[in-house]
Amino acid sequence: MNVDIPGLLKATEPMARSIASTKGVSPRISQDDMLFDFLVRAVFTADHEKAIEAYFMGGEDCANRFAGLVHEYFPDGPKNVLEFASGYGRVTRYARKVLQRTEWICCDIHPQAIAFLASELGIPGSVSSADPARWSVSTSFDVVFALSFLSHTPDKTFAAWVERLFSAVAPGGLLIFTTHGAVSLANMKRGGLKAEFDDRGFYWNSNSDQRDLSPDDYGTSAVTLRYVQSAVAPLHRAELVRFQQAFWWGHQDLYVIRKAKVG
Repeated sequence: MNVDIPGLLKATEPMARSIASTKGVSPRISQDDMLFDFLVRAVFTADHEKAIEAYFMGGEDCANRFAGLVHEYFPDGPKNVLEFASGYGRVTRYARKVLQRTEWICCDIHPQAIAFLASELGIPGSVSSADPARWSVSTSFDVVFALSFLSHTPDKTFAAWVERLFSAVAPGGLLIFTTHGAVSLANMKRGGLKAEFDDRGFYWNSNSDQRDLSPDDYGTSAVTLRYVQSAVAPLHRAELVRFQQAFWWGHQDLYVIRKAKVG
């Protein structure tokens, strides 16, 4: 489907400004934002204005959902948050609204996304890597948040990414992430895919909303609780404190991993 994304964004700029104004966030959507591109090309193909509305409403819902989760474990709010695979800020633009006293840092594989977040939203960040062994941060965080990242990670790097993300969590802090699970897999089947978990509880296909990333590194995965438990089990001081099926968007599963304090 051929869509002029820059032209669409220009034509719908008044609408974006109106919605963003009521929510107190930046109205800017990057023309390189693959998530917005996906909404236009795959979800709201017949009504692109609904893609604009869904972009802002969905980002707000995710930010509120995340903040509600975090406050269950940090009633006064966390000191800092690392949002991993943040993209172009659909959720990030609400950071200062939902967690006003929290330092929010972003990380994404696209350098242009990190530049956009800094220039347009004033949120600092760093560039990640397709190889978890080549990624690290110098700061530890009360919360590391990876929304719909491990739902696109192949088996070869899934456990390694869980380990690397958990390494960035401060003692007493949390790693919060989502995956496709059994409900997502059922939806895929209804869509015509022959989707089944293997003996380990893993499913993979090479399709994703990120057309610029290698399908060897980023596609669509689905996992069982048992599969995730096997990835978490080797981690020092890691405790799976919450699993909730279909918590996010009515189909992605939620995982909360706590890092025990020293001593």
